[in-house]
Amino acid sequence: MQNRLSKELQDLTTGNPLVGVQIQPDEKNRLLWIATVSGPEGTAYQGGKFKLAITFPENYPFKAPFFQFQTKIFHPNINEKGEFCEDMIETKEQWQPTKTVKQVLEKILNILGQVNTDQSLNNQAMEMYKKDKNKFEEYVRNETKKYAS
Repeated sequence: MQNRLSKELQDLTTGNPLVGVQIQPDEKNRLLWIATVSGPEGTAYQGGKFKLAITFPENYPFKAPFFQFQTKIFHPNINEKGEFCEDMIETKEQWQPTKTVKQVLEKILNILGQVNTDQSLNNQAMEMYKKDKNKFEEYVRNETKKYAS
């Protein structure tokens, strides 16, 4: 497991990093990484910097890591605790040991750019999004300035 984590960390930090994502392993806990995710350009999250905890199980990669925003974020597919629908980021039954943290992070960036209206984890956000997308985006921009600047 440690070799796999080291290899993935190297890929994400120096090998082939994702645009808008910086990874920092926790010095005290080898099973915790903190990602700083920049809100994707062209979205209401643009300009925001969101902290995302990535917690690895002892039996990684055979069991999926857990992803949770630490920074408050208002999104229909992310609950108030910063948790994702595991089906959307494929960290439940769809998890395979060949999947990587990078692939999940790419899905998370896509979620920030495009709401899945079939899977609501934040009903208030989903109702606002469906009722008035412009009002939703204005609210998100304000929340992003307040919590993710």
